[in-house]
Parts: sequence; structure tokens; C-alpha cells
Amino acid sequence: MGLFTVPEARAELARLRPVLDELIRLRADAAELAASLRPGGRETALGGMPEWKAAQARLDDLMTTVQRTGAELKGFAPLLIDFPAELDGVDVLLCWLEGDPELCWYHRVDLGFAGRRRLPDRVAVVSEEIAAGLFDGIAAHYDEDTFHGLVAEALVDGLGCTSPEHVLDVATGTGVAAFAALRLQPGEVLAIDISPGMIAQAEAKAATRDPAKLITWQVASAVPSPMQDEGADAVLCASSLHFLGAAALRDWLRALRPGGRVGFSLPLASAFRPSEAFAAIVPTDLKLPETEADATELASEAGFTEVTVKRLDVESGDRVRSVFVVHATKPGP
Repeated sequence: MGLFTVPEARAELARLRPVLDELIRLRADAAELAASLRPGGRETALGGMPEWKAAQARLDDLMTTVQRTGAELKGFAPLLIDFPAELDGVDVLLCWLEGDPELCWYHRVDLGFAGRRRLPDRVAVVSEEIAAGLFDGIAAHYDEDTFHGLVAEALVDGLGCTSPEHVLDVATGTGVAAFAALRLQPGEVLAIDISPGMIAQAEAKAATRDPAKLITWQVASAVPSPMQDEGADAVLCASSLHFLGAAALRDWLRALRPGGRVGFSLPLASAFRPSEAFAAIVPTDLKLPETEADATELASEAGFTEVTVKRLDVESGDRVRSVFVVHATKPGP
């Protein structure tokens, strides 16, 4: 198979996450079963020889699945996966070690693991390709965070639209806001995201969440969006504007019909703590708000009217997560 680019490798790793999670679980089961089968071994509720053989067979299947992608499974415990690639004309292996939150290491082919280095900063230059790879990397587990659903519901609640004909969901992720918008009884929803991994997760859920197929899923740029001028009655953007920048606000004005409504959320400036990789794709032209007044000013200065802002606070474990939920209207002609 051919070489991977960094975004391609990150996207492939995202698709492999469920396989890797199952592999890790079965690896532990197989180890426990093997220990119980040794003379004097401790009994286990997992079973005996038949269960151990079944676990081994399934592990073989999972490892084959990994290898078929073109990735190289170099380690089993812990998992170590290499993606053949090229950097500056040099053959390298993009290296993911079990426990790494992202694919951000590499080593020359001739050096092995001992030559492992972080990917250079220039690889993280802001571009849609790089950003797509990052979001692909979290797509498989994105829905485990229920906070996204609460934000999406708050955005839809505040739109005040009744049966909008055309809804645009920008940076839809796994489609949380798009699915929430279905209760508005829209004519159609266009849900876009630059991440193929996110769109794949959304489409998998759509079979049961959108049986009428009102939502069209599209891998596409957020700015400009593929929505025609004044083609949308409503625009939604959940938990993503801070990655899109001020240009997104201007594009929503273009896409909305006069009188159309927008609903978006933004984190508090003091609470926004992205990882190093995600911090690299945060634009500098959008100042995050610290107060409701800041958020109101942000929407007003972009050209929207009838701006309302509510702070959404949700207890999550031992902390409180907060965002501003903003609704506004495009002025009439």
C-alpha cells in the first residue's frame, strides 16, 4: 500500500479506534483466561479453554483488520502502530503508542522506536487538511461527551423557528445539532463538516435518528459554506465557531435569508483550554467572550440584530462547564 499523509493517518487511526478498544479489552480477557488455565491458576468468571480460544481467534481477526489498512502493528502490549509516510523526502513511520491521545510522533524507518520524535511544528500549520485530521481523531468517541447534546438542544430551543424550509448546520461533528433540529420539522437540513470521520459517525446514526432522510450530510468547508446566498432560514453552529473565526459570522449573514435566525455557542475565554494540537488551529481573529455583554457585542458587530445571550452551566464530574449560547437575526432588506 502507499504512504500516508499525516491527516490520512490520523483519519485512519480514528476509524480504527473501535477496533483498538476491542483489542485492548480482549487482550486483558485473554491474559486473565490464560493465567486461570495454568496449573494452580486462579479461577475467572470469564470462562475456560473455549473462551480463551475464542478470544485468541478474535484477537487475530482484529490485528488483521489493523494490518489491512496499510498500517503496521509493531507492538501488542502496549499497542504500537506505525503508518508509513514521508517527511522532507525521508521515509518515516508515523508512530502511535497506546495511551497517546493523538498521532503526533514519528521516527525514521532506519532508527526504530529509539529515534521517535514529535512531529515538527510546521506539520501542524493551520489548514483544513490538518484540522480535518485532528477532528477525525476524536470522532469515534465524540458522542461519549453528553455536553455536546445539551448545547445543541439549547441552540435549537432558542431559534424560535417554526418549520424552517432550509436549515444549515455548520461544523456538524457527529450531527448532534442537526438531529436536534429535526423537531422543528424542517423541510431539509444541510449538515457539513470538514472531518470525514465525524460525518461517517453522523451517517451511521442517521439510519435510526433520521428515518425520513431530511438531513443531507456533506464533507465540506465551513467558510464559505456550500449554502447558496440567502438560501437558509436558520443556521446552527454548536461548539465550533472558535475554530472557524470571524469569517464564519460573515458567511452566515450571506447564507441566511433576511429575517433568518442563527444559533451558535462559544466557550468562555477564561475556561477555554485546548490541547496543544487543537490550540494550533484556533484562529486569532475572533476574541472569545468573557461575559454575556462580550458575546452580544460579538454578534452585533458582525451585523446581526435581536441578539440574545444565555450562559449555559453544566456540572460535569468535579467541575462546571460553561458556554455562551447566542441567538440572533439577520436584518431585513
